[in-house]
Amino acid sequence: MPLYQKELQSFGDKFSDILKKNNIEASIDAKSFRDYFVQINIKCNSKDLGFAGLYYKPTKKTYSLATNNIKDEKVLEIINGCWDEANGFETFDENSGVYEAFVDGSFINGKTGYGAVIFLGDKKIKEFFGNLQDTSTRQFGGEIYSVMQVLKWCEENNVKKIRVNYDYLGIEYFATGKWAPKNSLAIEYADVTASTKVEILWRKIDSHTGNKKNDIADKLAKQGAESGNL
Repeated sequence: MPLYQKELQSFGDKFSDILKKNNIEASIDAKSFRDYFVQINIKCNSKDLGFAGLYYKPTKKTYSLATNNIKDEKVLEIINGCWDEANGFETFDENSGVYEAFVDGSFINGKTGYGAVIFLGDKKIKEFFGNLQDTSTRQFGGEIYSVMQVLKWCEENNVKKIRVNYDYLGIEYFATGKWAPKNSLAIEYADVTASTKVEILWRKIDSHTGNKKNDIADKLAKQGAESGNL
């Protein structure tokens, strides 16, 4: 038996059931099982649309999804929404008035980049990216700075409530006092998050697990690291 077949089968069944509830025909290809991987065949209105690759990472006990084989954009949007539901990563409805920010940092060739994208429901509202002169905190500094940019935008645009989706625990822990900041950027960040009038909700999303909104932030942070210094 391939490694982690049982885990892949269980999560694949769960994901397939959610897809079916959204009128996407999905079935696990039993012949495709490999170590850490299985293929899920996708159809819509009996039309074969390709497959999604489901991967398991045992060190973090997380799953990721590859959908580059599927070209139908409308179906991809549904699949991405179902994937978020399967992982418990649903976003607030647009009518809720609660915004969602996805933030990330990157360290490439000695440069620290930051990136963030803001959504209201599934509507993209704003993107940020750039890089920092101080590279001592590497990618973590970029992620911290991206949150400060998000909060600044919220205050300028009278946004009252936002959920910040992150993959570095310091984003939440420095803000809530669980970790004590030890460098100037983290201290500034703790002060900014403590003084803001914006209500912040926190949610950790592991990177590279197939959340497409989180992937946008990742790409923006990399773009920021490759841009000119601030």
